[in-house]
Amino acid sequence: MMAEPAEIQSILGLDVSRDTVTLCDGRRHTVTVANEADALRAALQPYQGTTTLAVCEATGGYEDILLGVLLELAIPAHRADPAKVKAYIASFGKRAKNDPIDARWLSRYGCDRATTLPRWQPADPTQQKLELLVARRLDLVAMRVQEQNRLKAPRSRLIADNIRDHLAELERHIEALNAEIDTLIGESRDLALRAQQLRSVPGVGPVLAPLLLAVIPELGTLNRRQVGKPCRCRPASQRQRQGQLAPQHHRRTAPDPTGALHRRSRCLPRRQSARCRLQGPAQGRKAQARRAHSHHAQDHHHRKRPRQRRRATPK
Repeated sequence: MMAEPAEIQSILGLDVSRDTVTLCDGRRHTVTVANEADALRAALQPYQGTTTLAVCEATGGYEDILLGVLLELAIPAHRADPAKVKAYIASFGKRAKNDPIDARWLSRYGCDRATTLPRWQPADPTQQKLELLVARRLDLVAMRVQEQNRLKAPRSRLIADNIRDHLAELERHIEALNAEIDTLIGESRDLALRAQQLRSVPGVGPVLAPLLLAVIPELGTLNRRQVGKPCRCRPASQRQRQGQLAPQHHRRTAPDPTGALHRRSRCLPRRQSARCRLQGPAQGRKAQARRAHSHHAQDHHHRKRPRQRRRATPK
């Protein structure tokens, strides 16, 4: 059984790279082991059954072996946001960086925030596979758009056949991904039910429904404000729509270590993203005021000044 946040007494900082993992238990001494399951299991075995919290950074997947071993040994873990850890280190005015130093800072970061750090939980394999398939489909669609633009270029006549062959291959891969995504959703009772609920919404079709299931799996469990936050869509209040309050400034959210936030933001339509940044009609009134001011300035500049008569000089 994993230890509760109030019972945590020691913090284990782990700096993960492609080949190695550096461990620091809060002291100056650090240990570097290979990023392999057997080596990590042997190094973390003494911490099994203790009130220890392991803190590591998100490294794009290199931490998966470490998190799997920690889950196997029932050691609670927190996968930290690299941007937050970097800001935490910068707040102390420190700039030196290597694996042992990063491991010590991760241990100190966990000591200061152990009671508030969320514990890492393994993702559902079906949901994880759906996210990978949808992300791959988005990449192929972007490549298809690039090839279509190249085909329209005036100097692409000599390579037009090659571009058309590549476009046909991309179409086959996209169709295969669509079939695999539909099969995956159909085999999962939970995903099929949620997809059916999404398809009942006007405007949500067979392409958008899997996309929403992959990039926003929290749909159905959050209210409109909570679901708008990870998508960078903060709904304006009714008083803001009526112009009684000044619009709030758009807050920049910290980057998501899993990359889901990037996928969410690029999946949103551009018009919707623009409306989220502008936030209501108050920005429209500001634009109208700027245009009126510019027109007034132009009229004032081009307005003819009345001629002044010269005074007759006495002879």
